[in-house]
This record gives sequence, C-alpha cells and structure tokens, in this order.
Amino acid sequence: MSSYTDIARTERPLVPVSHDLFPLASTDLIEAGTAEVAELLALFGQVADPRDPRGVRHGLASILTVLVFAALAGARTFREAGDRVADLPPVLLAAADTRRDPRTGAPAPPSRDTIRRVVEDLDGQSADLLVGRWIADRAGRLRGEGGLDGVGLALDGKVVRNSGGGYANVTLFSAMVHGQAVVIAQTLVPDGTNEITCVPALLDPVEVAGVVVTADAAHCQDATAEYLTGRDARYVLTVKGNRKTLLKQVKALLGQVGLDDLDGCDGADHAEDDRGHGRRVRRAIWLVPADGIDFPGAQRVFRIRREVRDTCGRLISKEIVHGITSLGIEQAAAEAVACWVRTHWGIENKIHWVRDVVFGEDAQHAYLGAAAQVMAMFRNLAIALLRLAGVTKITRTLERIAADRTRILPLLTASRS
Repeated sequence: MSSYTDIARTERPLVPVSHDLFPLASTDLIEAGTAEVAELLALFGQVADPRDPRGVRHGLASILTVLVFAALAGARTFREAGDRVADLPPVLLAAADTRRDPRTGAPAPPSRDTIRRVVEDLDGQSADLLVGRWIADRAGRLRGEGGLDGVGLALDGKVVRNSGGGYANVTLFSAMVHGQAVVIAQTLVPDGTNEITCVPALLDPVEVAGVVVTADAAHCQDATAEYLTGRDARYVLTVKGNRKTLLKQVKALLGQVGLDDLDGCDGADHAEDDRGHGRRVRRAIWLVPADGIDFPGAQRVFRIRREVRDTCGRLISKEIVHGITSLGIEQAAAEAVACWVRTHWGIENKIHWVRDVVFGEDAQHAYLGAAAQVMAMFRNLAIALLRLAGVTKITRTLERIAADRTRILPLLTASRS
C-alpha cells in the first residue's frame, strides 16, 4: 500500500506557485517587452507634433509612450503622471527613446509641464483615430480574425466632469468590442449637438460589415438604422418612450408574453439564471417577426424580462425591456440576442466605471485644449492593454506596476500573445 508521501511525490509533485500575473521582469521578458515598446513608438510617431521645432528637447513619440507607462502605473493627473515618469527605470526610458542627459548620458524623463503642454496642444481627434485603429488591429490579431465580423460593438457616450473650464463639459462618444471590453473608436461630440448625430463620425473609420452594433434607446433612430444597414452592419437596439409610436407597435406585436406574473418566464425563447451576491437573477427573452413595423432593416422585435430574487425566492425587482433588431432568425438565435443586450452594458461598468473610479477621470480638472480627450484616450489604451493581457483585477495590477515599473514590459508582451 502506497504511503501518502509516495502519492504526493509521484502523482502531484510540489511545484513553486506564483499568483502574480506579471512577475518581476527577467532578461528575456525585458527584451520581448522592449520590442512592444517599439510598436508604441511607431504608433505615436504618426501623431503630428504641435510644437515649434525650436527648443524641442523631447521627441513627441517618446513623451506619449512614457505617458502610457504612467497610465499603466495608475497615474490620474498630470502631477501624478510627472511623478510616475520621473520614477521610470532606465530600461523603460531607453526603450521609449527619451533624450539623453548631455552630462551623464543617461536617459532623461520629460517633466510634468512638458507632458501637460503636449497633451493640451495635441490634435485629439487624429490621435484618438490612430490609437483606436491600433487597438482594433491588436484585438483582431488575438481573435485570429481579419476583422470584426460577427462581433458585438457597443456604442455609448460619456460626459467628462470638470472638463469645461467654465463652459460645457466635454462629451466623448465611444465604441467598445463586446467580450474583450476594449475601446476601438472614440470621438469628441461637438458643442451644441449630441452623440446621436455622431454615429457616422465614430464608425466611419471602423470596418463594421457583419458587426452587431448595440446601443441604448437614445440611438433607436431611423437615421442610425439606415446608416448601419447601409454599411452592411447589424443592430440590436432597445426601444423606450422616446419613440412612443414604435414602442407601442413593438408591444402590440409581442402581446402579453412575459408580462403575466402567473406565467413568469414560461414559454420564453431563451431563459437563463445568474446567481451571485446573495441574489438570483432570472432573464428571459421572447422574439417575434417585426411585421408591419416601418423601421429601417427591422427583422424582429423582442421583450426581455429580468427578475431579481433573494436566496429564499422572494421577488426583489422586475424589469421589462423592449427592443428591435435587424438580425433574422436564421442569423441569430434568441440566446445570442439576449447576450448582446446584456453585454452591451460592459461599456458602462468595464470602461466608463474604470475610467471614473480607478483612474479618477471626473476629478482630474483637465479642461484646457484637448487635455480631456487625450487623457481619456490614454486611459482607454491602458485599459485595452490590460484587458488583452488577460487582467481582470485592474486596480491590483496597477498597484503592482507602480511598485515595480518593469512589470510593464511583460504586460505589453502578454497583450499580444
């Protein structure tokens, strides 16, 4: 009879275990990460330098690259960015190709004021376009696809608080890839208008053929649907009281299904349970053909019922949501439509919430020039690198990077592997 010692040695050998996703960088990791930094330099080398060439000491690409490092180290403000950059180890400064100190020959970091002036004077729209394309390309390579075909793309706007400087606060309109939770496009909403009119400006640079675009009820507009179908994209949109006639038609087609508490979720085209945080959430969806509805590309309408109960089965809340989609029954099952509606809200809790709470975006008081948009762009880029590297605990990872900046290098490598 084998002893416990024999079993432990022969069936499950003891091995070192590390819970650190990105350990201290070894020589190999540093070399691989340095190649990734070169990609960032090449990206920012395409951004137009707004400065007068006379007196320039730091290259624009180097400044923007070290600002990515600062964001990954948890910098929230220009002061914190300056401090994080000043503490960067020589290996990262050298990889970012910063200027050399003429006295010592060591790589020298740009100052806080240099970073602030560059960010304020930058062409935010052009820089956002370049960064969005870069993230989309990297995200697409990780999926092993040539494009976004069949992928969900969530649209939503965000007002950046304290960014107006006495005027209207800056509003940014973004597009996030479902599942991966990375922003691949962002545009500034001009003063005097709103995000509803900015759908073409946001999506024109993005290849959306075959993409399923999701948006809230504000975007349930004929013009938006015409634009998406004209570009061979699909849509899943919620319908609310801002389109009273359309909502009335959707409700009439669906009748009483899902409304009767006696029936509950019985007879739904798809239903699922989600347990956690001491609650049980029951979601069910019903879909019917969009017969007689005059809305561009409409194929089906749907009703979603969400019930939240406690551990004893007592009803806490109930919500009924209506929507419309250009996806026919042969293109998407009920489960897929329900999934797109649910994951759409990732743009709120995986992007906007992280920017607000983890990066303190609404408390930054960046209101001069393009500062609000450019800083949001860097936060989007930092979040994308973290998400693509498989990070789920963002705050903890930023803290570990702040403790040792060389962890940035293996993270950059992991974001493309």
